[in-house]
Amino acid sequence: MNTLNSCLMWAINLDTPVDLGCVFDSSDLKDTGVELDSHVTLLYAQGEEIPKDNLISEIHEILGDEDFEWFMGLCKNDTFYETFDLFELGTFENDSDYVVLKMKQSEVLNKLRLINKGLSVKYGVTSKFDNYIPHLTLAELQPGTAKKYIESQTLQGVLKDSAINFEDILISYGEDGAPEDRKHFYLTKYKVIPRFFRIFHLKKDSIE
Repeated sequence: MNTLNSCLMWAINLDTPVDLGCVFDSSDLKDTGVELDSHVTLLYAQGEEIPKDNLISEIHEILGDEDFEWFMGLCKNDTFYETFDLFELGTFENDSDYVVLKMKQSEVLNKLRLINKGLSVKYGVTSKFDNYIPHLTLAELQPGTAKKYIESQTLQGVLKDSAINFEDILISYGEDGAPEDRKHFYLTKYKVIPRFFRIFHLKKDSIE
């Protein structure tokens, strides 16, 4: 049996005025395509199954009481923030192109870096990337196609009128190349039900 990968995530509600599937050309999309299950990765451990039961208490220990309460407050509250107040449009390019929202310098970014570093040290996780860059993926594209969307006034306009709300912390386990078969476990449960139905309807609409 193959060793599972672990992905600790912070769920995000990206509320856009129009479906992002209307912005990206279907011929440019690859594999995952438009990301409907929006999240920011807190820690990715390839080939390691990070135990889930104590992760929230470990985040508490890393942040300390005051900052942990502040962080959990972001998960609990219903406040929406203008997307470009916290994120900026960017790309990652590898075997696929990715159009993403990279988190700007902020207190939120500082806390996520603390969490990533603390958990990486605790579990001996190393990354093939030089720096941890918290981001929210918008779409996976064919190589060489991302640049035109970064320059797209349509995408810029949609995101300018978008807002984000922070949701729950969850972890998924799965083998390489099998994103649809991953097992998800919510570590906090403040907004699980509305998130479930939102993603259900987004996936249903994308199929139709």
